[in-house]
Amino acid sequence: MKPTLTKPVLALFVLAVAAAIVVAEEQSRNVLGKIDHQALLEAAPGIPGTAAEASRRTYGTEINANADTAALDSLYAPFYKRVAAARDVLKNAVDARSANQEALAQRTKAQADASPIVNRMGGTDKIGEMSEAEAQQAAIQAAGDYQQSLSGAPGTAPTGGGMQAIMQRMMNDPAYQERFEKMTKQEQEAEMRKYMGNEHAPAPPTGETAAERRAKRATDETAAVIARQKQLADIKQRIYGIDPVFDKKDQAILATPGGYDQIAKEISARIEKLPVVATGEAGDMVDPVKVQALQREQATRERTRATWELQQRAALYGQRKARYKEAAAAYTAWLKQNLGPLSSQTAQVLDDATVEMAVGVEEDLIAVSENLARYAAEATRYAAQYERSYQAKMSEPAARPFTK
Repeated sequence: MKPTLTKPVLALFVLAVAAAIVVAEEQSRNVLGKIDHQALLEAAPGIPGTAAEASRRTYGTEINANADTAALDSLYAPFYKRVAAARDVLKNAVDARSANQEALAQRTKAQADASPIVNRMGGTDKIGEMSEAEAQQAAIQAAGDYQQSLSGAPGTAPTGGGMQAIMQRMMNDPAYQERFEKMTKQEQEAEMRKYMGNEHAPAPPTGETAAERRAKRATDETAAVIARQKQLADIKQRIYGIDPVFDKKDQAILATPGGYDQIAKEISARIEKLPVVATGEAGDMVDPVKVQALQREQATRERTRATWELQQRAALYGQRKARYKEAAAAYTAWLKQNLGPLSSQTAQVLDDATVEMAVGVEEDLIAVSENLARYAAEATRYAAQYERSYQAKMSEPAARPFTK
């Protein structure tokens, strides 16, 4: 296998380019944790226990054919006022997102181009146009040019035996190459002079150098930030996974046998079977008293079904809210343990991206509070219409028997 030169310096900057997408200004960092998501979830009105209560919440005390849903809108108004206040907390951070993206792109590019290896490869723009093989070859050439420049020799000078020796070692000993690239410029020059045969050159550093300690700290910080990003991404995915599960459960409730369509078909079939008591210009007529009795039975059964569905959906509402609150608690715990000060520029870039991810999670938590409220309002409004139909049918004057 042909030996290849590893590229730890280049890899570090490529990591920053790939992992960091957005930059968070200090204002973004400062808004985190300011919203009480647990309280916001609790503020969402729940689902009533009966169709009668659903009707009172939706239409108020006056139930008639022309009643509107202003009462329900008023019931939810305080909650949506709290939602608006929560969004205001994040507004500046959210509005700055596009500008932050451009700032990070420039910041990351400048940081990468400052690397002597990346610079000798033509910069990040040029690297982006290369194939993988071309990038690997360019990295080997750039590393050789950089190492030769440290020896003080002209860039076009032939490589002597000392240079060949050190290049050979770096190509075959990745650990040595990594140690070399972590040295300071002075330490690298001393190492080069040793290989060039200068017996009076100071001995190369032994043990861990200050540069190596800084590099190790940067590596550790970067790895820690990436781990934190993964934890946050898991929380975000956890939030996204809640609604699909409960939407299926809700559809199962509505599809349970005994629903409104089934009730309507059964009553319609029974009305069609009533005996004809008279025939006139309008066609065959059946006993209006029996028809009214069946229609009232339908309204009563629909009202009962509506109450049953409310009770099932209320239980689902409680489970759904509990899952949302668990996700919110996980985020709060994550926030308390993360986003501390960093010394590495690369880690700081990634941490700034993590801040922006956290702003997104807070937006998600506000959104699920709204989802919970919409679910309850829809269930309330849906049941209320059957209570209104029931009240209207029961308040009709009693039908009188047909007389010839």
